[in-house]
Amino acid sequence: MINIDIHLPRKNFNVVVQEKFSEGITGIFGPSGSGKTSLLQCISGLARPKEGYISVGGRILFDSVKNINIPVSERNVGYVFQEGRLFPHMSVEKNLRYGIKKQAIGKISYEEVIDLLGLRHILKSKPHQISGGERQRTALGRTLLSSPDILLLDEPFSAVDMSLRSQILPFIIRIQKLIQIPMLVVSHDIPDLLKLTNRLCIIKNGSCIGHGEYYDLLKDPSVSNIFGSGSIVNSIDMRVLHTNPQSRLTIVGWKQDGQEILITCDKSKGDYKEGQKLKIFIDADDIALSTEKTNNISIQNQVYGTVTDIIPKGATLLVVIDAGFKLVVEITLDSLSRMGIGTGSKIWCLFKSVAIDVAG
Repeated sequence: MINIDIHLPRKNFNVVVQEKFSEGITGIFGPSGSGKTSLLQCISGLARPKEGYISVGGRILFDSVKNINIPVSERNVGYVFQEGRLFPHMSVEKNLRYGIKKQAIGKISYEEVIDLLGLRHILKSKPHQISGGERQRTALGRTLLSSPDILLLDEPFSAVDMSLRSQILPFIIRIQKLIQIPMLVVSHDIPDLLKLTNRLCIIKNGSCIGHGEYYDLLKDPSVSNIFGSGSIVNSIDMRVLHTNPQSRLTIVGWKQDGQEILITCDKSKGDYKEGQKLKIFIDADDIALSTEKTNNISIQNQVYGTVTDIIPKGATLLVVIDAGFKLVVEITLDSLSRMGIGTGSKIWCLFKSVAIDVAG
């Protein structure tokens, strides 16, 4: 558990955050310059609040009343900056080994780190000889080898292009599953965060205006408006049921109350294993609705569920459907009226396999 109660004066506004962050991954989202990085700097000790309290796992890192301010080097906080900040004169191997604390009991070994992050083939290379994604993974590895109690990632995707982002995301998910320490990930890109977690803390002008599950935050207009006018992304935890390397299809599913929902995904690249957990992502405007199952159609994915909420979003509406997992579909008011859809309506959700993205 991370307990934050801080007041940090800044030039344009004060950063005032009073929140508790649980285990697992929490995405810190907000516009540029809203105070997200300042929050991480306070936790790491790089910035000192004017007043307040910070604790991680019950250990007090800062307490203005008791005059406690643990030095950065003693906080046991792992901080990965957006540009990685590797030592340019050192090889990847030496950068990694620099993070190892002699007196610390490692949560993960050196060999585990290089295998987990896929770094073995570049150990002798210098930072300028490897890709942006490899540099970011090296920075992650170095931080992990310091045996932190919490991992802070500050815009970890902003320095790499879209293709490299897709390489880094699965590694972060695997890290959390393996060492199970709290992780706070700062980003101004909602799709990137949702590929890691559905738990978000929304920061605006130095204050937290929303903290909770993504689908619950969508219901609050004061919070959902900050997500912008782009398409809403569905992030769904699934498990691989079957793979077919020849057709490059992967069948993933979710079981609840004896019901098994199958989704065909063709972005598996044939490298997933049965039983493996992963996340799939579908844009809300890539899903069509039907009041009945449709035969003789090329769209294979037809998921049945119940409408639980209808949320206004500018000129359109977000229809939230419980299909054993939450699914948000963006439609027009005309479609809603024409189909007679309301809360409690039974509905089919149709989407193409090529509309699905995967991480895990």
